[in-house]
Amino acid sequence: MNYNNDYQIVLGLVLALMIFGVALELRFIAFKAVLQRPISALAGLIGQTVFLPWITLLITLLLDLPAGIELGMLLVAASPGGNLSNIITHLARGNTALSVSMTAVSSAFAIITLPLNFTITANLNPVTQALISGTGELHIDSIAIIKGLLILLLFPLTLGMLIGNYATGTAHKITPFFKRVSSFAFLVFILVAVGGNWKVFLDNMGFIFLIVVFHNLVALTIGNLIARVFRQDPYNRRAITIEVGMQNSGLALGLILTQFQAEPNMALVAAFWGIWHIVSGLLLVLYWRKFSPIEGK
Repeated sequence: MNYNNDYQIVLGLVLALMIFGVALELRFIAFKAVLQRPISALAGLIGQTVFLPWITLLITLLLDLPAGIELGMLLVAASPGGNLSNIITHLARGNTALSVSMTAVSSAFAIITLPLNFTITANLNPVTQALISGTGELHIDSIAIIKGLLILLLFPLTLGMLIGNYATGTAHKITPFFKRVSSFAFLVFILVAVGGNWKVFLDNMGFIFLIVVFHNLVALTIGNLIARVFRQDPYNRRAITIEVGMQNSGLALGLILTQFQAEPNMALVAAFWGIWHIVSGLLLVLYWRKFSPIEGK
């Protein structure tokens, strides 16, 4: 499925609006909170930006999966945390302030960590490397990805945070609108990804779904284990578990549709992630709300 330049520009603008809406609720104090609790935030960021991408690489090396699926897994794993993690952490009675801090920092540093992790891990896997080599169907241009992230992530993130912090009255008025736009836009992203590859979706629905469920379980497990290694209290442990387990799959899907010629299997992995990590997060909420965090659950 080929997308013309005009269509890619529209998708890029929609994604930028989604990121802008998220940034309206990010406060500079979140970065200050990282300095106040550096170990807690560092634990989550290490789990998200180091362990998840590289353990995902190991998984793709061990499993014999189609190249597009493995490439989609690597891109999702390299993506920063999503703002939905803040909502899920709040519902799960975890440390919401820590969750917001980690989301803000991982989003800000994604301009470096995403292309770095993705490019290196994709080239270390022979299957994905063949897909993106000069003779393959795709070609990774790290500079193009960075340029895309500047437009899709950094600019709207910075603008949204400036308005959210220095024009709070305006931010409060427009945030509900952008929340609705974000939700609608992400739904459209999924419909485009699935609808444009309907036959592939039907042929691989069960298989890709199982892969995404397994991958998400790995991410949640990494978050929980690293929080325990860093001896975090139960409130922080819940926040870190959810943060590492909920990636910004909307950003990954936007990059796939605009930078990777909407490669079908990559798009379906990101689309399924966007749906499933909400389900898994809510399942964790249902489980954790049965227990007080003080009980160590």
